Order: sequence, then structure tokens, then C-alpha cells
Amino acid sequence: MAEDRRTPLLNPVLLLTKEPIPESPPVSGQGEAGIVVERLSQQRAALSADLDRLAETDDSADHGGKLHVVATMFRDSYAPTWTPRGIVDNRLGSRLAGPAAGGYLLELDRQQLRRHASYVRTASSIEARTSISRVKSLKPVSAAYILHGKTPDVIWDEAERLDTGKAFILWLAPFFDQLARTHVVSTLERFEADGQIRAIFSGVTIPPFGGRVSGEELVRVINPDQSSIVRAARHYRSDGAARALIQISSKAAFVEVVSSGTVTRIDPVRKIEVTSPSVGAEPTPPVPHSGTQPVVAVVDGGMTAQSYRALEAWKAPSLLPDRVADHAHGNRVSSLVVHAHALNNQLNLPVLDCQFGTVQAIPRAGTNTATNTEMLIDYLRQVAIRFPEVKIWNMSFNQIEPDDDLELVSYLGHEIREIAREFDILPIISIGNQSPNNPNKKMCPPADCEAAITVSGRKYDNNGRPSGACDISLRGPGPDGMIKPDLSWFSNVKTIGGSAHTGSSYATPLVSSLAAHTYANLKSPSPDLVKALLIDRAELEQHDSALGWGTPYDGTMPWMCGDGTVTMAWRSELLPGYAYYWNDIPIPPELVRNGKLYGKARLTAILKPLVSQQGTQNYFSTRLQVALQYSQGSGKTGNLLGSMREDKAAEEEARSDLAKWNPVRRHARDFSGRTGLAFSGNSMRLHARIFARDLFQFDITSQRELGKQDVAFVLTFCGGSDSEIYSSTAQRLSNFVESAVLNQELQIDVHS
Repeated sequence: MAEDRRTPLLNPVLLLTKEPIPESPPVSGQGEAGIVVERLSQQRAALSADLDRLAETDDSADHGGKLHVVATMFRDSYAPTWTPRGIVDNRLGSRLAGPAAGGYLLELDRQQLRRHASYVRTASSIEARTSISRVKSLKPVSAAYILHGKTPDVIWDEAERLDTGKAFILWLAPFFDQLARTHVVSTLERFEADGQIRAIFSGVTIPPFGGRVSGEELVRVINPDQSSIVRAARHYRSDGAARALIQISSKAAFVEVVSSGTVTRIDPVRKIEVTSPSVGAEPTPPVPHSGTQPVVAVVDGGMTAQSYRALEAWKAPSLLPDRVADHAHGNRVSSLVVHAHALNNQLNLPVLDCQFGTVQAIPRAGTNTATNTEMLIDYLRQVAIRFPEVKIWNMSFNQIEPDDDLELVSYLGHEIREIAREFDILPIISIGNQSPNNPNKKMCPPADCEAAITVSGRKYDNNGRPSGACDISLRGPGPDGMIKPDLSWFSNVKTIGGSAHTGSSYATPLVSSLAAHTYANLKSPSPDLVKALLIDRAELEQHDSALGWGTPYDGTMPWMCGDGTVTMAWRSELLPGYAYYWNDIPIPPELVRNGKLYGKARLTAILKPLVSQQGTQNYFSTRLQVALQYSQGSGKTGNLLGSMREDKAAEEEARSDLAKWNPVRRHARDFSGRTGLAFSGNSMRLHARIFARDLFQFDITSQRELGKQDVAFVLTFCGGSDSEIYSSTAQRLSNFVESAVLNQELQIDVHS
């Protein structure tokens, strides 16, 4: 038999150009069926009594005559369908203000509380009766609520001490009323004038420079007019949402701030350190690879290894002086970004070289350097402005312990998310390492950044391939149903100088370099599309709280298709409230055996979500529901990938079991069982729909006012290593696909 000497074809990921067909699904109200009749009477009495009691309390927490009240919902009423719009009335000066733990935050008018109680006792509309029967209680925003159930003593002791007090992040109370906002700001100014709180100067400016700068060139702190309180007040007056880093002088002052009604959340500031503290002397660096490589911004302790200078694309002016920055850790992480495969040639790593940009911002452990998280965020924003072309940022640092309430998104996680979404950056963030201060092994901020790829560590086997979970990496999930970590990779690796180190710090740059090359190889890249491709390539069918979706490399680069596979990737803009269908996706014949469906498939979709500015429960205000559908043998439509049960299952079940509000949807299935799946026809369709909730906090009444929302999709079929599934799929889609990869034209192998 003649030997087949054909050169194997390189199969780029396919860009699907087919446009979806939108349909407006039928909408029906709940009507009388939504009223829980058996508890309506008792809740009229209970809620009106709550309002009467509020009317009798003092007005110390009022602002401009307005106060916040938490409407706690019954457990059967968590779904957005039961948002208690009917319990507020504009004529009474009341409105929904935002999501809250177990329910919603209401903004009420103190002068109208008695009338409001009367309204609850007598309201007859369907919407009002529905809301009244589903709200369990109406209580003022208490200290226990603000402090996540802990006592003031505990929270005070947890905060980092600064020069004249302890450091806290204030999340200002989200009032809509302008007079209330003005009063909140004046209250903070009074606290400052009395010496109870002190602003921190956290705004920075990067000095002009050309190319690299010396390590001693530091950013400047902006003038006193830009204090943390002044900056927060400016945002708060216009948006009704702001956060401020401040010092509080004493425990008594802390208690007064908590009880003042100016905040709905107050977080103690904790130290930020590199994920694996540096140990020992500076190692001797190896000779780096040369050539042209994409750039990864390394936000770490800086880089001082002279042999790597040729691969340093730029160096931002430093946030921290050299005497406190963790150069040893920064050198290690930078070396892994550059050429982890060369340092660890016994491991199954892609042969990729990168350049890096140095962002010196993280101190060494034990330096007693004060943590100014607001200054760090402002600095990172300035770096993003200065280097807009760099889209992959490696962040191998974490808080030394998690926040108190694990259901709330952290200040760091939220603010890095805001920068990433504004500047189209993909942060790659370590999940953190175990420590005695974190006995439950919960991941540490900013690993809860929605826009990031969060990376945990894992071991390797005797063949240098991914194995079990790392013994010291932290675990997910994230807050408010956020599925974290996203990916995992080797955490015990050799770095600069040849010495081995362990930590999620060192798994993170392995993902960063692969992400940078993926971004550089795509024709129309976006952070979410790169993230979706990497998650698609991970090997696990089910998410694991230690490993995420697995490791994004097994011999094939994410922008290419492996033997016997075909991947389609694309981006789309979807309007909430419509059902979208990508029709006529051909069923590859390689997935059919004996008239049944056999094979494997994966569908990954990532929504760029709208989020609450309060970082509370119900953080995500938009969600994506997606499935790959086919015609079953009976003629009914079935879901090959994805269940589409999220909007039908009970809300608690949908959140816990289906991760309903997680912006990353990942469905994988092996349907090559003994009998296969009966089907009819020769094509499938992809169904996607965006839902919204809690839009009142954005002063929006209809989800269609949101406009189109960005979604990245990746769909992969696996037909077996020797199949021609790539060519057959590309041929059948014909004019609806093209190469998604730069300098890689679509070539169809028609050899038989």
C-alpha cells in the first residue's frame, strides 16, 4: 500500500458569519395566579406594622427626608418575576433602589411612612397584592446588614492600620433623590471636619516618558483637591453610586459612620501581596529567547533581571519604590510569561515566547507598606490609558484573606472589572494560596473579577501532563453564583534561575502567554472571545471548584482545530427580550453512525454583563441562556448542549444547580453512548436569549432600553481523530464561514 505523503493541513478556527434570526417570544403576565393568597392578609398586617414602627423611630439615618429599607423576600419569591414593584408608589415618594441580601433595597420618604402603611393595608391592584404576599418583612438597614452579620469590634480589628486610623472602603448609600445625595455628601464632610474620618489621596498621574523609564521614576499623587472623599462625592452626585477609601480615627467613629445611613456596605481594607511571597536571594536568569512576541502587562513586584531587559517592551513609572517592591516575585512571573516552556521542558507546555510590560505595583511581604487599594486602581487605569494596545494583563497577586461576606463582589474585583470592560483588557488573575487566615480555602480578591480569567494551580503526572488539584491553591466558587476558577495549570514550576516554586502565581502566567498569542492570532479578537476559546479548549465536561474547566492546552493552540475536530467562533450583539436562532447549522456526517448521533461537542458563550454598582447580591443584571438544539426522532426539538431550563426551574435551584446568572455558559457533552441519540433532519440550530433584572437601579423600565449586548460564542464538534469533520463542516457552511485566524487562509482538504 502506497504511503500517504500529504502534508497535514493546518485547520484554523472558523469564523461563523451567519446572522441570527430574532423572534419576539410571547409574553404573559402572572395575573391573579402570582398572588400567594394564603399569606396575603397576614403580610398586609405584618408589613404595615413594619412601616408604622419605622415612622416611630428617630431620623438619624435619614438623608433629605429619605431612608433605606430592606424588603426581604420569601424563599419562593427570589425570581426576578417577583420583584416587588407593587409595594412602592411614586405618589408616596418611594421606589426600588437596588438589590439587597435576600431581597431589595427600598428608598422611602419618612414623611409618607404612615400613608405607605395604609397603602399596604388597602392596595387592591394585582401587582400590589402580588408584591405584598411575597415580601416577608420591611426593616431598616441595620449595622448587622452593613457589617455582613459581624460585630463592629470584629470588623474594626480586621482592618489594616494606617497613620491616623484604620482603612475602610465605604460604599455610599444608593439614593436616587438628589437632596438625599447632597445630604450624604455633607454628612461625610462633617465627619471629616470633625476628625472622625480622614480622606486618602489616592489619585495618581503617570509622568510623560519616552519608552522605558528608570525604576526610580515614580508616579505622582494628585493635588489635595483629588482626595478620596472629593472624588467619591463628585461621582456620587451624578451617578448615585460611589466608593471611597478612607481612614477612620477610632472604633467609636466607626460605629457612628455605620449608623449614619451614609453607607450600605463598609469593607475593611486588607493587605495585598503577591500570591506566593518571595523567599531567598535573587536567582541567576537564563538566556531568554529572541524574536517578535505579543506583549503581556505584568502587574507585580517589578522586574530587575538584566538578562530579560531585551524582552521588556516597556516599563511604566512605578507605583512603589524599589526598596519595598517584590522584585524577586516579579522576575519569576516575568520569566514564565517570556518562555515557561524553556524553563520547564519536561512539562507539556506550548512553545510560545512573549515580551512583557513591567507594572511595578505590589510590595514584598513583611515591608509594612500601607495598602491603598484606591490608588492601585487609579494607577492601573492610568497604565491602561498609556498602553492601550496591550490587552492581556497578568495579575499574580491577591488579598491575604477573603472578604467577610463571600456573596459580595470585592472592591478590587469590581474595580478591575470596570477597567477591563472600559479598555477591552483581559486580566489573568491568580485565585490565591491557602493560609491560616483562610481556613475555608475561599478564593481571595481580585479573583472574583467577572471579566477576568481566574487561574488555580494543578499538579502534573509522570509524563508532564495535567493531573490533580494543587495542594495549596484556593477554591471557588465566586460570589453571587459566579463560577470560578475558570482554568487551571501547573503551579509547581521552575522559574528564572532554575529553582522550583509553587503557587497559583506561577500557574497564571502560563495562561497569560497563551491568551496573548491567541489574541494576536485572531482577525477580530476581543477579550471575551479569547476567554471563550481558552475555556472551550479545557478538558473537563463539568466545572470543578479546584480545577475550573481544566487546562486550555493539549497539543493544539486555541486558535487552531485539532485532528478530528472543528471549531466555530464568532461574536454577536443581541437585544434583550428577543429569542435569537442561528438556523441550518449542518450536522456533520462524522457525528452520525447507524442513523444516530455519536461524538462529542462543546458550546461556550460569554456575555458582557451589566452589573450592579453596589457589588451586592444580584450583582449580574443581565444573563445569557443558550443551547444547541436538534430535531429528535419524535420530531420534537431537543437540546444537545444546554438545557434551557434556567427560566423554568425554581430560582434557588436555577442559581445553585444551573449557575443561572453566571455570564460564562459552558456546555459539553459526550453523546457517543452505546445507542447514540435518535434524530431527524440534517441540521441543528443555536438558540440564545438575554434576560435582565433589577433595571430600576439604572433608572430603566424596559430591558429593551439596554440596547444590544455583546456575546462571544465558540462551538466545537469532535468526530474522532481520523475523521474529516473539519472539511465537511466547512464545505457545508460554505459562504457562511471564513478563517478566524490572521495569515491563515481557509483550505479545505477534499482528498478522499
